[in-house]
Amino acid sequence: MHCDNEVSGDVFRATIRDQLTFSDHAAFRNLLEEINKSGAQKCVFDLSNLIAVDSAGLGMFVIALHESKKSGWSLTIQSPQGRVLALMTLAKFDKLLTIKA
Repeated sequence: MHCDNEVSGDVFRATIRDQLTFSDHAAFRNLLEEINKSGAQKCVFDLSNLIAVDSAGLGMFVIALHESKKSGWSLTIQSPQGRVLALMTLAKFDKLLTIKA
């Protein structure tokens, strides 16, 4: 996982690139800590350049959702593409998370 973060006003934007897999769990937890420390009210995960995600990666989005509810910020998944979008659709993530094309 490669991630570029930007805070603008009350929005934390994380642009997640390449792959999100089991081996990225620690880095993803660190990302959630950064979001909490930023004080942002909204978080956007931009997945437009994420090319692959495994089941653990999908689980990390569920962890992020729980963290957002616990910590009081909203979570939006933006622009998933290709296989990432297909897996999210298959797993019915649109029922759990806000996903914007």
